[in-house]
Amino acid sequence: MLLVFIGLYFIIDIFTNLSDILKAKTPPLIVIQYYFNSLPLIIMRVSPLSLLISVLYTFGELNKNNEVVGIRTAGLSLFRISFPVIFFALLLSIATFYMQEKILIYSQKKVEDIKSQFIEKNLEKASVEKNLAFTSGDMIFFVQKFKPKKKTLENVIIFKEDKNRNITEKILCNEMIYEKQAWVGKGIIEYALDKGGNISGTPEAFESKEVLLKEKPNELILKKSMYSQFSSLGNLRKEMDRLKKVNAESLLANLTIDYYQKMADPFSHLFLVLGSLPLALEIKKRKVALNSLGVGLIFGFIYVLTSSFSIALGKSGIILPLFSAWMAPVFFATVGITGLILLK
Repeated sequence: MLLVFIGLYFIIDIFTNLSDILKAKTPPLIVIQYYFNSLPLIIMRVSPLSLLISVLYTFGELNKNNEVVGIRTAGLSLFRISFPVIFFALLLSIATFYMQEKILIYSQKKVEDIKSQFIEKNLEKASVEKNLAFTSGDMIFFVQKFKPKKKTLENVIIFKEDKNRNITEKILCNEMIYEKQAWVGKGIIEYALDKGGNISGTPEAFESKEVLLKEKPNELILKKSMYSQFSSLGNLRKEMDRLKKVNAESLLANLTIDYYQKMADPFSHLFLVLGSLPLALEIKKRKVALNSLGVGLIFGFIYVLTSSFSIALGKSGIILPLFSAWMAPVFFATVGITGLILLK
């Protein structure tokens, strides 16, 4: 099932990017590298559904031939029968968590680099980004508007840190333009801050001044896409600590949800299996494969829908970030364990 879903993902993605690949005349070897480095992300996205359908099919076949009845007659409980599948789902979840933390960030950066250099070579397709936040070196940037085509950042607030990660300087900049391989700020006001974060001394104003931002415009697009989705939990925790210091409450809340979601997502294998086990042990129809595929797709859709709904509630401030990320997993686990207890 995993190979089937990976193959389908490749086919869809290739046809989606085919026009860009042909226009950019991307060498075949580069295309192979692009999709090879895409494998970790693809596996993470399709493996939970692959495992779910496989579990449904396995128990469906056993049930169709009355083998589950035979096993239970021998004295084994439903929990004992299900244990190997649950244990395998847990192992797969741990492996996925390791892949997310140790492999995905590097493979995805390579994918984005190849895409920007060989497939989408210019910034013409990049859209205007609003309320962009990112870090670069010892600086934290908050940008009201990023215009990739014009290589311009508008209404920028910059916080500088010292070696102990204390905020020492606040910089307001009306506009930053990338020209001659450097970022030049226009209408700059610099404030020195004391240990309490209060302004000390007299602010300095500059009509024009170079800002030491090392990322190029196309790298800022990459940085945005990787800011939370492809960052490790350790890096996200550091970003959260930085945002606390500058009182960026809305950004901090969203990043906190992303943090807990990254903890929960790899374990979707386990929670999907737990939630579906009562139904998997009840499938007795002759067309097991077709039923398993249909039920698996429905369960996967419900899980994604529940997760997306709870994340939206969290980012709207209606529920706490922790509950937002773990609502769907806990719901499926509760339904599955309760179903196994009640199943006769």
